Amino acid sequence: MVDRIRALHKFQALWTHQTMDGLAEGGLRVRGWLGFVARVFFLGETQGDGMTGRHSPRFATLTAVAAVMAATAFGAAQAQVQQNVSGRWRVLVPDFHHTEGGDKKFGERLADELRDLISELNTHVAVKEGDIKDDLKRFGLKMQDLDCVRARQLAQQGNYEVVLCAEYSGDKSAFTISAIQFIVVENGEAFDVDPIQSADKQQAAAAEQIVEVFALFVEQSRRAKFCADYAASQQWDSAMENCDIALDLNPDAVSVRYVRASVLRQLDQYEPALEEVARILEDAPFHENALLLGGYLAVQLDQKERARGYYREYLELDPTNASVRMNVAFGLATDGDPLGGMEIIEEGIELDSGNIDFYQQYGNFAFAAAEEIRREDPEAELGTELVELYHKAISAYERVFEERGEDAVVSQVRNVGAAYIQLGEFADAADFLHGALQVHGGEASLWAVYADALQKSDRIDDAIAALTALEEIDPDWRSLHLRMASWMIGSGRFEDAVPVLTKAVEHGSSPDAAAQMIYASAHSRYVAPSQKNYPRFVELIQLAKGFEVGETKRQELDFWHGFGLYNRGIAMQGPETVASANRSLPVFQEALRLFRRAKAYADRQPSIDYNTFVSATSTYIDIQEALIKRGR
Repeated sequence: MVDRIRALHKFQALWTHQTMDGLAEGGLRVRGWLGFVARVFFLGETQGDGMTGRHSPRFATLTAVAAVMAATAFGAAQAQVQQNVSGRWRVLVPDFHHTEGGDKKFGERLADELRDLISELNTHVAVKEGDIKDDLKRFGLKMQDLDCVRARQLAQQGNYEVVLCAEYSGDKSAFTISAIQFIVVENGEAFDVDPIQSADKQQAAAAEQIVEVFALFVEQSRRAKFCADYAASQQWDSAMENCDIALDLNPDAVSVRYVRASVLRQLDQYEPALEEVARILEDAPFHENALLLGGYLAVQLDQKERARGYYREYLELDPTNASVRMNVAFGLATDGDPLGGMEIIEEGIELDSGNIDFYQQYGNFAFAAAEEIRREDPEAELGTELVELYHKAISAYERVFEERGEDAVVSQVRNVGAAYIQLGEFADAADFLHGALQVHGGEASLWAVYADALQKSDRIDDAIAALTALEEIDPDWRSLHLRMASWMIGSGRFEDAVPVLTKAVEHGSSPDAAAQMIYASAHSRYVAPSQKNYPRFVELIQLAKGFEVGETKRQELDFWHGFGLYNRGIAMQGPETVASANRSLPVFQEALRLFRRAKAYADRQPSIDYNTFVSATSTYIDIQEALIKRGR
């Protein structure tokens, strides 16, 4: 009770900061009445009555009135939020029972007193004794059969909003009223009241004390509603303020604690939110939403085992519900734990091995987990875990494809081919995709992966044919013509690649990139090796220069064109005859012209001694001209 007194002071202090439909002055009046309640009842500013250990009936009645007026003001300020559509909330008060079968009259009279006092409230009304007995007759029960559990069940049947439970022990000289609870029927939450001391013929005073605390219950319910309403409208600060007050008044209010945890989650305060979830699950281990929220929060905090534990506990509530299982697994995977999603689905497969949807989702998660590992370290070698994940994805997807054929999801079929390729099992990838294309022949993405598998299997002609088929379906497929040309060039088919590269340029590729593809391969094949082939290199450089390249690329190509001609001229002039001089002279002259056009490029390359090339070429020109002149 001391904690609740403190809570009362807290919401008194905060009251004037609340927006209550613009009733600022009313808010101040309410604050004053609450202060009066605190002084008279809670702080003991009256003379106590020895029998009840509290206050005289006169002051008890006065505090009850104060509490009622405070509750009334709260209700007026928020359009009587505690009322249902038909009026005041109905409170079921059963006759209270002696724990040892003792005096019955005290409990019956106490219940009667409580019904009368509660019915005087503007926010609540007690269910009449006669109505309770009528309800009981429907189930073959009597009032003496109505304990707290049955009272809650009866309230659900009668659509009553609140149940007031209690029991008592002792004798007429000294009764202890205990287990006093105000229970909200909708969610089963209880507002506990400390035991009260009473005696025979003191039922009225005891009832007044219970109703006084009922004012706190009304305020807690009001704050709980504000907590939920502000959260629903995403006013997080106001939601937190009201949630905190409601929990100060009733720390066991699970629904309020769940809203508070949800608000903390929205504020990205994951650790305190998870602490709230843990507290909820201590009191309500099967709180479905708390288990789901706990799973999400644990994933965000990288507590994956804890997250999986929450999700498993949630699934234990309905382990054979496939759709729920898949939703939980999907949430776990998309929150960042595809391996956890796999585990959830594995358990589902054990329960229902014929559910193809399980295999489809399992393949998705296995492939996603493998790709996540690859993204984290693209250069890493295939380890055991990665190989295992790809094989699991392949096995699951192939099961789906076998079952569904043309109804299989194309992206998943493509993933099988991609997984085989990642594993280096190119032939298996090509075989699987060849079969898939018999069913999904119009799917461009499958042709693209199939072409990759063929190319990596060194079946270049087949790979190019696959890209040709892809071109018929989607000529604008990304990098289609560059890939085709690259494979042609890689197999030495430079001349075949030129029209393909021309298409690539027409579809938006850079002319510089097209020219570079030819030049780079030509250089690596015919200049870089010890066995040179400058005539072929010159032919290919001229093919590269057929594209409308930029000035910088043009200078580079001119230099290497000149370099090829220069070296070709050296070979041609070897015999040093008039005939060889006549053949090599124009070659050297063209080389010199190209070198001079490429001076800017040569100057940008520290490894190129431009003057040496120009000087040497000029010398060879002079020699050839001298040989020709001498031979005339």
